[in-house]
Amino acid sequence: MDLSINFEKVDYIYQPNTPFAHQALNQVSFSLPDESYTAIIGHTGSGKSTLVQHLNGLLKPTHGRLMVQEQMITPQTTNKELSDLRRQVGVVFQFPEAQLFEETVLRDIAFAPKNFGIDEEKAAQLAKEAAEAVRLPDSVLDKSPFELSGGQMRRVAIAGILVMKPKVLVLDEPTAGLDPKGHQEIMELFARLKSQQHLTVILVSHQMDDVAEYADQVLVMEQGKLLTQQTPQQLFSQVEWLNKHHLGLPHATKFAFEIEKKSTFKFSPLPLTVSQLANQLANFLPKGVSQDE
Repeated sequence: MDLSINFEKVDYIYQPNTPFAHQALNQVSFSLPDESYTAIIGHTGSGKSTLVQHLNGLLKPTHGRLMVQEQMITPQTTNKELSDLRRQVGVVFQFPEAQLFEETVLRDIAFAPKNFGIDEEKAAQLAKEAAEAVRLPDSVLDKSPFELSGGQMRRVAIAGILVMKPKVLVLDEPTAGLDPKGHQEIMELFARLKSQQHLTVILVSHQMDDVAEYADQVLVMEQGKLLTQQTPQQLFSQVEWLNKHHLGLPHATKFAFEIEKKSTFKFSPLPLTVSQLANQLANFLPKGVSQDE
């Protein structure tokens, strides 16, 4: 199994050697395989955002080291050494559309490749490909991004990250501020891009339904430490442990757990998604009774 990301005893201290020093990461170690989809969960201040900012060198460890796409990052790594890594790791922060600034959609998407020295014609071609990947219609390419809907603006911002053809896509609460329909469309977009472009995806989220639906493994952070790394099925089956750490359940799992408490009905395994819940319940319907009745 090829590894995409490997953390080895990573510490990160904000404002070290001052009275305001704060240890945001404490001896964090884990490995993620290529083309995996990993969710990182935990409360505000648990270290999630600090952790993902190490993935493209926005932050460098105070102690320890990490490997991302065969690039080693240590406290001594220089920014010059990280330039290639920053092409390979794209980061979608909350409200990425706030970073739009060019006169047209096409020019905004093409900004990054031009900034890396790619000529204007090639940059425009890459921008058109990225716009197509996020399903922006050709009719908007010559418009100002500020004339678009909120959902389309976010797609422009995402295209501006995908245009560099990253191998790793980091999503830090990428659906913040979107309505339920926009939320679903963006999450489905990322799932499709992961499959089509063979991406390694890291999702920071407090939406447990998204974690259950899309991730194949979960990292749980608390006070700068990695508590556990498990599959969603393993993690969300530990209801008491999650309650102890004040972490939520996917809606379908919570509903199934309540059914079990109030009846003799037993799920095996506990469903994580609405479709899994419906399928298990359907199996217990009397034969000859349709689900529509």
